[in-house]
Amino acid sequence: MSQAAQRNKQARADYRCWLQGSLIVLAILVVVRLVLEIAGVPGGVTRFVSSTVAMLLAALYLGAVAPLRGVKKFVQLILPAVVVAAWTVGWIILATLVSGVFRLEHSHFAEREDYGNWGHLGRHIFGHVVEIGIFAVVILILMAVPFLLRRWPVTVGPAALLGALVIVRYWVEAMGLEPWRASAWSSTVGVLLCGFYLGGIGPRLGGATPKQLLAPALALGWTWRLWVFVATVFAALVPFYKTHFFDPSTGNVPIRLARFLGASVVEGFIAGLIVWGIAVWIARATRSVTEA
Repeated sequence: MSQAAQRNKQARADYRCWLQGSLIVLAILVVVRLVLEIAGVPGGVTRFVSSTVAMLLAALYLGAVAPLRGVKKFVQLILPAVVVAAWTVGWIILATLVSGVFRLEHSHFAEREDYGNWGHLGRHIFGHVVEIGIFAVVILILMAVPFLLRRWPVTVGPAALLGALVIVRYWVEAMGLEPWRASAWSSTVGVLLCGFYLGGIGPRLGGATPKQLLAPALALGWTWRLWVFVATVFAALVPFYKTHFFDPSTGNVPIRLARFLGASVVEGFIAGLIVWGIAVWIARATRSVTEA
């Protein structure tokens, strides 16, 4: 094989290697939840085996590792986002169909009205088909954020982790977990820890001076507030989930969201400066130890 052919092969995106693991895990989660429900495991337990939440976490992972699989352009994320959404919803549809046809009363996938009623079951499944487009957009957004941060590789991992913390906290709050337990998934603490990571790893990736650490630190600060804002918008659009992110019952939703967005820009800048200060401190401390 010529050198030119080898370079073209390396430059080509390896979609199979990139997506395969995540798709397998998502399918397994749907099957495991169905089996647990059939076995009589309480819904308060099985609801935490959520393929939907896993799909969102997988989107963060896929966006973070995309450049390592030859994905270099944003447009290359669109089809994979649709594939992940369609794959996950497809398994949910299969579980719904099985539950409805065989009248699996312990399964949450099918409703009681689906039993013996093909019209209702068909409408239920069609609703899931519509969800594919919605999920694809959400997945694309989640993939895009860590992917676009590839200019500063040191920020990609922390940015994905901050997104995961926000997703998990939203999820456990929506599932009714006590506030004091849900607060253990605090992204505020996570963004502070990012400063320690940036200070320890940044100098090893080319960020040796305070000036070089400033842009990654600000990027992490604004990324953190972006994740929180996305969760806030979702809380406003889906009011039947009660979370601390947003309470739509008090009204003036668009105005409050606009104010929150403006405040998030300022808060992200302040958080970025704090992360930068921690990173500079850690970078100097570790450099002194290394030089000693």
